[in-house]
Amino acid sequence: MRKQVRGLQDGYADVPTTSALELRDFGEEATSLSRDATSPRPRKRGKGTEVAATYVVSNTNPTGWPLQAFLGNNMHSGLFIVPDDGDPQKKFLYDPAGSYMSQEMGSGRALYGPEVSPEGYVRYQLRDGPNVTVRKYATSPEEEEQIKRRTFDLGGAPAANWIDTGCTTGVSEAIKGVGPFRRVEQTMWPTKLDNQLKDLSKHVGEANDVESLRRLLFK
Repeated sequence: MRKQVRGLQDGYADVPTTSALELRDFGEEATSLSRDATSPRPRKRGKGTEVAATYVVSNTNPTGWPLQAFLGNNMHSGLFIVPDDGDPQKKFLYDPAGSYMSQEMGSGRALYGPEVSPEGYVRYQLRDGPNVTVRKYATSPEEEEQIKRRTFDLGGAPAANWIDTGCTTGVSEAIKGVGPFRRVEQTMWPTKLDNQLKDLSKHVGEANDVESLRRLLFK
């Protein structure tokens, strides 16, 4: 099989196989390397696509409001995106119908740039209780832009009503059908979204507290 290497202008890079940002054609040579126990095994990625990460946060601690607790509602859902290239300007956080950093985030409940703190966001969610799960998904820059565009259209509290705070409606609508979230369906319940994500088994890592999140961010 003839291996093709494209120029930098096309988004490919001829870099060592040990690089965390390897952009190459996974042909017969890569398959052979993956079978060699003495060689590093790079994570499989889309052809010619730099893979970054989208993180979905599920806060499934029960609410204190008796009616919502009776209906099976839980606290919150949110998401954040961290690029592989480490550019702080590309970090993104979406907290629909939430209260995290409300002064900085504005009515759209989205935050861009260096002010995005995954650790701070998860620490804030843990104030409700220990049932907080962060799942990491490999997503391309194009998929991330699609998610961001959707959050812009949805705004801060989509479809909010007396039993639906809008947080999970917004997060599930933003990610459904995109990349690893192809089979996600819209829901207004954090537990139902959490179960969907768990059943998909598409995540590449998981965290339940700030320390495990730090390890996950650098994984």
